Amino acid sequence: MSDLFSGGTPEVTPVSAILLYGTVALGVSFICSILEAVLLSTTRGHILALQPKMPTTAERWLTFKDDPERPLTAILTLNTIAHTVGALGVGSEVENAYPGEYALAIASTILTLLVLLLSEILPKTVGTLYWRRLTVSAGLVLHWMTIILAPIIWPIEKTRRLLPSVKEEAMTRDEISVIADIAEETDVIDEREESVIQNLLMLKEMTVGAIMTPRTVMTYVESEETIGSVMERIPVMVHGRMPVFDEDAVVGMVLRSDILRNAAADNFDPPMTSIMRPISSVHSDGSIDAALRIMLEDRVQILTVEEEFGTIIGLVTMEDVIETLLGVEIVDEADIEGIEEGAVREDMRELAMMRREEE
Repeated sequence: MSDLFSGGTPEVTPVSAILLYGTVALGVSFICSILEAVLLSTTRGHILALQPKMPTTAERWLTFKDDPERPLTAILTLNTIAHTVGALGVGSEVENAYPGEYALAIASTILTLLVLLLSEILPKTVGTLYWRRLTVSAGLVLHWMTIILAPIIWPIEKTRRLLPSVKEEAMTRDEISVIADIAEETDVIDEREESVIQNLLMLKEMTVGAIMTPRTVMTYVESEETIGSVMERIPVMVHGRMPVFDEDAVVGMVLRSDILRNAAADNFDPPMTSIMRPISSVHSDGSIDAALRIMLEDRVQILTVEEEFGTIIGLVTMEDVIETLLGVEIVDEADIEGIEEGAVREDMRELAMMRREEE
């Protein structure tokens, strides 16, 4: 009876100690592996999307992404401690409880398999699949983990800084293209949106010469032509802007609205130079992206295209750029009327090719 109230602590059996060491080691390692998977899987885009609603969480994650070695060091340090203490504890208790050469080997094999399954494969799979749901909680745990383990992390960071730094690779254009392709395949975006993204990435690689309207099929006016003669020569003005030629050089452009406004006021005598506006040019080997920048900076919607020696070989419009981006031919009401009346072709580049073949 006196033994029941002696106040002594209950004796821990070897089996209980083995289970305790193993459970603690595997549990800590399980959490560390999930945190590592979430840390490596969480994207900056997701973090920035969280910023309006959870600014504190987003700020923590941006800090982690700017210096991922710090949280990774904390995770790997705690994980290593858990594995080491667990292995030593289990091994010591097995040797005490089950003397013999085979008992320790069997225990080591079982522990290795459990570590592989419960602290590597399973938690990292969970972290990789459900990182979006775990971002907030994982960020909080990582925050406190880096604070608690700071005395251990500090000397490791100092040692790491002695090594030559390696510049982190930014995402490449090819990777963005693949991401867009995967997003379309998984129904995150539709096929047309994926096509626009792919075309947008191609704007820097495609040349202006590939989308320009060739000079042979350009609609243009001569500098000395009057408003009346232009109205007579081009009764159906499909294009809103037309280049003005002076012999072989482009000296400007005229707006269809200016021509029609003067014609409506019976002002047929002024030459094109009187209503002419300046026009910029771009090299045929230049990128579509460069042409678009010129249009936006100069606030124009049409550029002449010149070859290596400065000869004008065509023109490119904002509509051409948008068509390239969208991957479709833009045809408005005026174009439809012109096509029906035979004054214009839907694809002027195709018409130029046909004329060259006929020649």
